[in-house]
Amino acid sequence: MMTNSKLEDLLSSLETVAGQHSSEPEAKTTIETAALALHFIQRIGRMTDFWEYVKAFNNEEAWPKPLRSFGTRDEALAWLRTQPTLPYETVLEVAGALHNVLRRRDGEWMILRSPTIEELEAMEKSGE
Repeated sequence: MMTNSKLEDLLSSLETVAGQHSSEPEAKTTIETAALALHFIQRIGRMTDFWEYVKAFNNEEAWPKPLRSFGTRDEALAWLRTQPTLPYETVLEVAGALHNVLRRRDGEWMILRSPTIEELEAMEKSGE
């Protein structure tokens, strides 16, 4: 996990880079927005999740691993309804397929099937 001082160093670096691009409003805005996103992640208490994501980004570990496995969608939903909270980007395996977990505004859990690597590659090739 990164410490607050490392976060401060990262934010300071972003500020320096934004200053180097002060004559490029679009680039400066993009960099400032990245810094703002880090502040937001810290404010909502998700820095640990963010640093874990950073560690695994763009390598095989980045592919989601299911938190739990279920035979049916109904079993997964029944279990979810007993969970007050779940880690950010929780993935469940249901009937052999990966599913993302979302909580609706009304508090009900939703599970959405994630495309397989093969499906993603096929979409990329077809230009979708």
